[in-house]
Amino acid sequence: MKYYTVESKNKSIFKVFAIYYICMVVFCLLRIFSSSGMLVSGIAGDIIFSLLVQIGTLFLLPLFLTCTLIGDSPKKLFKDCNFEKINIQTVLISIVLGILCFFINIGVSSLFTGILTFTGFRYYGGAGDSNYELWNFFLQIFLVAVLPAFCEEFLHRGIVLQGIKHMGFKKAIVISALLFGLLHFNITQTAYAFVIGLILGFVAVVSKNIYPAIIIHFMNNFMSVYLDFASARGWAFGDSLEKLQNALSSGNGVWVFFVTAIFMIVVVALLCLFVWLLYKQSMLRKVNKAINEVYYAPNISNDARIVVDRENEIKDLLENSTLLNLTYKKMDNPIDIVLPKEKSRYKVKPKDKIFLWASIVLGGLVTLFTYIWGLIT
Repeated sequence: MKYYTVESKNKSIFKVFAIYYICMVVFCLLRIFSSSGMLVSGIAGDIIFSLLVQIGTLFLLPLFLTCTLIGDSPKKLFKDCNFEKINIQTVLISIVLGILCFFINIGVSSLFTGILTFTGFRYYGGAGDSNYELWNFFLQIFLVAVLPAFCEEFLHRGIVLQGIKHMGFKKAIVISALLFGLLHFNITQTAYAFVIGLILGFVAVVSKNIYPAIIIHFMNNFMSVYLDFASARGWAFGDSLEKLQNALSSGNGVWVFFVTAIFMIVVVALLCLFVWLLYKQSMLRKVNKAINEVYYAPNISNDARIVVDRENEIKDLLENSTLLNLTYKKMDNPIDIVLPKEKSRYKVKPKDKIFLWASIVLGGLVTLFTYIWGLIT
């Protein structure tokens, strides 16, 4: 087990923010090049841009910088980012959570877009992808769902969240979500990306595994792509959002607000329930592993085995686990019961957050520009 000194935590947090800032600057430059027509246009341009951004900027670049600046091997980095095996129950729970996050995404996006529209903002978007061929559906699933789910989670819920966890898990979750929202560089996406980022960060910490966050992210993006193509190709549920929008726009305002509020409350309640189920799956799996782990002694017959005493390991798992907090009297709020206990927390100095603030300023300025652009167009 690797033990961190105050100095190593200091350097690690500083370097994590520096790595993120470099990635954000490169991403911003790619967005500028793409908007100015310096990249290939059309589907070929979309493919090149997605590969450069997702694989190049959000995966390979932070992977290289982290291994170089912090000194971790790729294998250790993936382990520190909690790329752990998961069972089928965890996969199914994560899929349901992804569907629920999609509805939360719609609710937050609709509310925030309404607020922006009230201020005079007009959404300026491209013509959209009018190619609804089946081959393009699978291509968009890869570009819009698969790549972002893996690469963006690797950076935000992997390198950033795990790299700054010594600040405190709540702060780490909020910071990673804020950066995730700002990295979209779009005022219409910032709010819901931040909210979804909070959920993804919480799930990654509670499950001590990055794969549930990847699955949730994938499902959220997949449903968006599917419904777009389903509407054009007449697939199942293709007109569901349009029918819902028509029903809400034609109804009484008070009644629509009431129904929408009830629906969102139910969605949030289900989200909490399935996060709890995910937590139980993760906790029980790790406790059972600690209890039932059996070691085979060397140089003895195959039928003979030595069961190692796991008492100390189980005690450490239950009392100092990153999965279970039994010190109820120290809880600030109910969320603390499933958030990791912190034996020690590093108090971040202002100099440690130089690149964090640089990232926030850069992301905020670009996001503000998209808002101003929406006001004047």
